Amino acid sequence: MPEITTKQVMSVRTKSGAGIMACKNALKETSGDEEKAIEILRKKGLSGLAKRAGREMKEGIVNVKVSDDAKTLAILEINCETDFVARNPEFRALSDELVSLMLGDEKMSNPAENENAKGKLQQFAIKVGENMQIRRGAIYKLDGNGIANHYIHSDSKKGAVVLLHVEGEDVSDESLPVLARDLAMQCVAMNPRWLKKDDVSVEVIEKEKEIYKESPKAAGKSGIGLEKMLEGRINKFYQENCLLEQASIRDSKLSISKLVANTAEKLNTKVSVSKFDCYIVGME
Repeated sequence: MPEITTKQVMSVRTKSGAGIMACKNALKETSGDEEKAIEILRKKGLSGLAKRAGREMKEGIVNVKVSDDAKTLAILEINCETDFVARNPEFRALSDELVSLMLGDEKMSNPAENENAKGKLQQFAIKVGENMQIRRGAIYKLDGNGIANHYIHSDSKKGAVVLLHVEGEDVSDESLPVLARDLAMQCVAMNPRWLKKDDVSVEVIEKEKEIYKESPKAAGKSGIGLEKMLEGRINKFYQENCLLEQASIRDSKLSISKLVANTAEKLNTKVSVSKFDCYIVGME
């Protein structure tokens, strides 16, 4: 049997839209004959996706699952073309299957690059006739001082996971997972881009200043007056984009950092937000 080259596999994949392994197996079956391989794929119902390759995938769902021991969480976003498919029970069941696999398989830590996961999604894509992709996903493992919780909005298009770090051995207080869930809801509502001010790069801040200097509000300003306006604009930027600087959606008089500090004070310990991820379908 002649050796099947990567070039042949990719050629059949481009023409058929089928998965890499399906193309490779079809080529093996036909001893490298590309046209016959494509015919086999068509008979198996694995071709045709290439015709839809240019259509955008702006719909989808976000899913989160927690392991039985509550020590591992996984979050996943899958995209499709239409809201009709996004609401399909089979599509949601597939997302449940994939996010469950993430909890038990370290190879699924990046599901968007996992061939098994992509293969399962592609089979469903062929069935319903839409482009689909695993856009992103992540796994979180908690240590003894970690607390995590999540929130998925009712439309399943927005979801977030928040991880807290608590000093000391006792992390059993019920207010901690409540805080983590409240912060996850905050993330979904306000979509912060960073955790804290120090996470924002100098380049981003300089670009914000540059944009503001050219805005109508800065017209005619210079020297100290302009600097004060820029300082105020950057502080507002932090308040809009950094989770710890945002005003709480539950109490606008409290910043998130103050809300976390209040919980820590009540528990007589130190509590910090160590990480968050917020997935909103169609947004970075």
